[in-house]
Amino acid sequence: MKRLFRYVCQHLSLRLGLTITLIIGVVFSLLFHFLFYRCRSYIQRAAIERATQLLDNTAERINGIMDETETITNFMALTTPRHLKPDSLLAFTHRTVQENSFLTGFAISMEPYFFPEMGRYYSAYSLRQADSITTVREGPFEYFEAPWYKAPRTLGRSCWIDAFDDYNEGTLSSPDILTSYCCPMRDADGRYIGSITASLTLKWLSQMVTAIPAYPHSSAIMIGRDGTYLVHPDTTKLFRQSIFSDADPKVKRQIDALGFSMIAGRSGMVETIVDGVDAYIFYRPLQRTGWSIAIVCPQSDVFARYNRLLLLVWSIIGIALLLLLVLCYQIVRRAVQPLRQLDLQAQRIANGHFDQTLPHSNRRDSVGRLTNSFISMQQSLHDSVNAIQSSNAQLSTLNAQLTQAYQLKLETNRKKTEFIQAMYHAIRTPLNIISGFTQVLNASLHEFPADEIADITARMKQSATDLDRLTHELEEAATRPNGTLAQADPLAPLNPLAPLNPSSPIKPI
Repeated sequence: MKRLFRYVCQHLSLRLGLTITLIIGVVFSLLFHFLFYRCRSYIQRAAIERATQLLDNTAERINGIMDETETITNFMALTTPRHLKPDSLLAFTHRTVQENSFLTGFAISMEPYFFPEMGRYYSAYSLRQADSITTVREGPFEYFEAPWYKAPRTLGRSCWIDAFDDYNEGTLSSPDILTSYCCPMRDADGRYIGSITASLTLKWLSQMVTAIPAYPHSSAIMIGRDGTYLVHPDTTKLFRQSIFSDADPKVKRQIDALGFSMIAGRSGMVETIVDGVDAYIFYRPLQRTGWSIAIVCPQSDVFARYNRLLLLVWSIIGIALLLLLVLCYQIVRRAVQPLRQLDLQAQRIANGHFDQTLPHSNRRDSVGRLTNSFISMQQSLHDSVNAIQSSNAQLSTLNAQLTQAYQLKLETNRKKTEFIQAMYHAIRTPLNIISGFTQVLNASLHEFPADEIADITARMKQSATDLDRLTHELEEAATRPNGTLAQADPLAPLNPLAPLNPSSPIKPI
């Protein structure tokens, strides 16, 4: 990871390409997030409208069947008292079931001993079984306590009763769970004489509810007045569990609130978790029965197209950003290539290579101007370095000449010193002779014989001649072009140490 980061940091084109791609990616992400958020809200509203419409349509279909059931039952409750004969009642029930295919059963049940000749019980009942209709007089059983008979008698009005099991031993019974509309039947004086019951199979209602074409994995439920499941995808829960007992502990509070709202006859939508899956529950009451139907739609179904579109768009964005990164990298790399060349050239210059120049750039932008300016600067630097190197060579030559002249001067000074020392000794010796003899002659001239005086004067004259010769040689040396002294020994013709005549009483100085 560090190596990759270091590699990115060392490459300007890649870093700029990543920066541009990141900025564009962030902008597009924010834009698409906003758009898809609005799209998600729109899809959610559309799903609510769709589910509500489906629930309304299903409720209208069920209400339509119930309206017809109520109309038929109420009509029979008005007309039957005018034809109260046992055989007529059997015919009425049979014809009613035959003419109305949505009815499963139809019963006309009379009060005890209404027909004395028939005994205590008389109930004409027709039941649809497959493609046939069976019409019988119910066997002797206490139907007076059955909900479909007791409810209208107690309430004194028509009503729908909750689903019930029609099985009674020894009687004609439907194998399916039924729900019934019960209407009281009265005579001309208004006395209660019996009830008329029209039954619908719950299976048929369940098919109508579960046939709601909401989403591929959606399901439908219907609960009774106490929350018991009347319709559920899991048939083992029918009439055994309620919406309150079946709630997931994690969302029990939500499900309980939903159940109470459905029982109260309200409509709405709840977002919750069903069987571990996020889902929307849309519900609507069936006003006549006190029941409520609901559609359970997984969010994955509701937003299936949205998620596919989201995946497609993000895939396209990812590919586009990758292509953008490659394109930006190439463009930036081409744009900064002269800068890279300048960097390499600057490194070569730093290593002392001034002679390798870059070709002039034809670009008119800042990079082109920078490149050409750098080339001009390098050329000027190259010329300056060459001038400095030439000056250094000349200085080196001059230094060598100065060193040679200095050595020559030292040698000249040495020779001059030696010459001066030699001249000092050469001049001092005649001067000493002349001075010594002068002193001797001055002090005891009368004491020396004439031949010794002549010898002394000769020696003094010879010393004076030597001094004169040395003076002329110094003058000639000073006037020579090279300013050097003669290399001849100035003492060659002079022998100042020659002894005096041994007979002379004067001792040499």
